[in-house]
Amino acid sequence: MTDYYSLLLRAVTAPDAGDEQWRRQLYDRARQMLVTQLRNRQPPATQSQITSERLALDAAIARIESEAEWTASGGDDIADVRSIQAKQGPVSGPSRISATKRIALAVVVAVLGAGGYALLSRHSAEPAPVAAKTETPKAATSAPAPAPVIKVATAKDGDIAAGVDGGSNDPDQAYWLRRQPTFYRTLQPAGTVIVDKLQHFLYVIQPNNVAMRYGIGIGGECTELAGLRHIANMAEWPQWQATQDMIERKLAKQGVVPGTPGNPLGARVLQLDDGKSRINGTNAPKTIGTTVIFGCIRLVNDDVVDLYNRVKSGTPVLVN
Repeated sequence: MTDYYSLLLRAVTAPDAGDEQWRRQLYDRARQMLVTQLRNRQPPATQSQITSERLALDAAIARIESEAEWTASGGDDIADVRSIQAKQGPVSGPSRISATKRIALAVVVAVLGAGGYALLSRHSAEPAPVAAKTETPKAATSAPAPAPVIKVATAKDGDIAAGVDGGSNDPDQAYWLRRQPTFYRTLQPAGTVIVDKLQHFLYVIQPNNVAMRYGIGIGGECTELAGLRHIANMAEWPQWQATQDMIERKLAKQGVVPGTPGNPLGARVLQLDDGKSRINGTNAPKTIGTTVIFGCIRLVNDDVVDLYNRVKSGTPVLVN
């Protein structure tokens, strides 16, 4: 695993490291660029590999924050970073960088480069699978045949067939995709919903620079969605009917799926005022944080119920 701790430690010696928002932006940029690097390499990293590297990076961030004793109020009383370096040993690389922005950029590039290189090296080092040997069939015995293994039908993008319940949440979901309050500075008034399609986050703005953040999945019907919309209507456990394209791909059968677990719209739906876009739950919680072929903006069912209880018809929805 890449030593993200040593790489990120260089940045906290910068003059602006005492500012919580500055550090948050640095960490977010490192996360974004790392994921982009892993997805764009050849062959692309799998979702589990990306999750593993993200967890390692976030663990390093948590360690730095803990050791430096940065306060949640903005980091006015910062522990001397040089004392941390004395405990951990010297960090290789240049000891001085003239500008804070250059430090942040250098650290981010080092993080994504190291993570991508390490993952690529491990991938290349894995031995090629050995073909199973073909044995001559033996005479039949009285032993019973093993029971067939039943698997949940999924599409290549991870979507689950209509009518199959994948659960109200994903117990293995990365913690940064889970519902949580977070620092968020915006000029939008409290109560506004902001959808960040690039980062796969949905925010409900609250007072005092705080927002409730949810991980989301983006469907092909909303890849072009942008600008200001409003919630036109809301419904609990809506019915769902497959499109002709889904029927042809054998992801659903003709007919109406009732509003029960297994419904692709999930537990709640918030229809937007353009008449075609929506925010809804899902029967495939493992697709959160990804982009899929069908649908619009999706949350796990536990999160969409929470969101449903925080908003109302007419709530503005700003899509970035």
